[in-house]
Amino acid sequence: KLQSFNNVPDLQVDSLPDKLDVLTDKSQRMEGVWRRLRSSKGYRPLVYSSWVQNNIDYNPPFRIHDDMVIDTQIRSPTNIVVADLQSEDPLKAWRDDFYRLDGSVQLRLSRFLHINLNLEYRVPAAAPIAHNAMLSQPDGVNPPSPDLAEYDVYRLKQSRQVKTDRLQYFDSPWFGALVLVIPIAAEPMATEQVQ
Repeated sequence: KLQSFNNVPDLQVDSLPDKLDVLTDKSQRMEGVWRRLRSSKGYRPLVYSSWVQNNIDYNPPFRIHDDMVIDTQIRSPTNIVVADLQSEDPLKAWRDDFYRLDGSVQLRLSRFLHINLNLEYRVPAAAPIAHNAMLSQPDGVNPPSPDLAEYDVYRLKQSRQVKTDRLQYFDSPWFGALVLVIPIAAEPMATEQVQ
């Protein structure tokens, strides 16, 4: 089952806390990392996120996702959906978008700095087709295609202490995240990450 991250504030929208600024440009260091990953044969970067976080004692997790929407579902807590028909998007309050790479990230300070990652990489599941079933298909009939509502979900859920000015790698068998936390001044922290 796909986990919905729609209840987590999206780093790519305007409704962020006052003490958080989204950065659109990569630092020189992360630009070099991004270029090396794009030119490598074994890795493909999917998303880059960067922000300045003034309050590091506690900030809620933020949603991180790529641009590839793989499914959209209308989910209502009841059997009745109330839609604002005068709105440009009447069902926006009930719509959940599911991205290929989706999840949340949180930079927090307890005794030390910590990064909490909860990410999912979702790919359409291949329908299991037996070899004999393929042989018994009449000419001109294609075997059944996979149900695109079903996905294989690969998770990267880690919480780890991090150090500033040090590129850190969070890994899973399917994908990873590179995280760099940079102190900007006495308190604010800038965080950059690539998945």
